[in-house]
Amino acid sequence: MRYKYYVEDWVKPIRSHLFTTKVEITDNHFHLDPQGRKDLAVKDFLNAGGTRLVIVNKPYTPWKKIDKFKEQVNTTLNLANKARDVGAKVAVVASPHPIDLVKMLEFKTKTEASELYLDAVDFCTTLVDENLIVGLGELGRPHFDVDKSVWDLSNQVLLESLKRARDVDAAAVLHTESGTPEVMADISSIASKANFPKNRLVKHYGGPGAIENPSGIVVSIISSSTNIEYASNTNSNFMLETDYLDDPQRPGAVMGPKTVPRKTFKAIENNILSEKQVYKVHTSIPDSVYREFV
Repeated sequence: MRYKYYVEDWVKPIRSHLFTTKVEITDNHFHLDPQGRKDLAVKDFLNAGGTRLVIVNKPYTPWKKIDKFKEQVNTTLNLANKARDVGAKVAVVASPHPIDLVKMLEFKTKTEASELYLDAVDFCTTLVDENLIVGLGELGRPHFDVDKSVWDLSNQVLLESLKRARDVDAAAVLHTESGTPEVMADISSIASKANFPKNRLVKHYGGPGAIENPSGIVVSIISSSTNIEYASNTNSNFMLETDYLDDPQRPGAVMGPKTVPRKTFKAIENNILSEKQVYKVHTSIPDSVYREFV
């Protein structure tokens, strides 16, 4: 209790003295797991000063049939509602993960795997139409070496997925290899072919390489002090994330649920982020990408 009191007592003066308007604190990439801490993790985020979460569907277990994928997304929607119940404002993003496509190739042909993956994409686009989610994610391609044929297929499926996301006016969150300027340019080229708006395309798990030259894509950076300081000195559009996994086997992975508010307030205290930058990172850019938090 002493620690919780200290955090809340610290956050409130920062809000009242450093901000002229009410401030949102948004973690742009946050997972919840039915076997994890769930709403307790969300409470940690809120007690540290956070207000909004982008909750991203998590491939809880491998799936081979579309019905199993739908069950997993419904689990994510239920967990998001529990996060709302304890006071968070939430935007939900869901899609089949790019690693799902790789796993499908273990028991299906490339054509069969692509069709099943895109069936899952279509299910998620219907959820966008029904206002149950705001975007598709994590779309993308493997972050590890694969055969050229698998790499080419992954890029083809990403292109088609972005076209379908565009058709329902959805945001899209990407899981890819590390974001170098060259990678960002390549992803931007795929988005251009799909005619997908880059101001609604998010490179998840970003760092300095992605920020250096993002080719018009919004970068969601892992919330280390080094990343925040680097990004604050660029003109690139970025958001902050923990990629919190809510994994009972790794309780703090990738970063803990308190990290985004704590690192934000620390950056304010150290004059690394200005009030204008905080508003942009936590409010105006997330609002532009996801449109609505409920």
